Amino acid sequence: MEKLIDLREVLVNVEKFSWEDSLFLPPTETWSLDTNCAILNTDDLDDEEEPRFAIDNNLKDALTIQDVQGVVMNIREQHPECTDDDLLKALLHYYQHDAFIVL
Repeated sequence: MEKLIDLREVLVNVEKFSWEDSLFLPPTETWSLDTNCAILNTDDLDDEEEPRFAIDNNLKDALTIQDVQGVVMNIREQHPECTDDDLLKALLHYYQHDAFIVL
C-alpha cells in the first residue's frame, strides 16, 4: 500500500496488515497519533535498500508489522478498554526499549 496514512489508523487496524509489511515513520519527528506514516512490503528489496516511496516521503523503517501487532495485542490483553493514546504509548515504549510496556 503506497500511501500515507496516520499512525492512529495503523494502531487501530493493525490486524488488517500483512505480517510481511513494515511500518515506516519520519525519523526526525516526535511521533503522534496524527503522524503520517506508511505500511510497505520490503521483501523484494536488499537488506539495506529503502523503498522509493519511503525515500520520497522522508520515512524510515521503524518496526515490522509483526512487532506492531505484538505491541497492540499485549496492551489490549493488559487493558482491554485501552485508548488510542494507550496504543501510542505502548508503541513508543516498545520502540525505545525493545520491550512491551507494563501497566
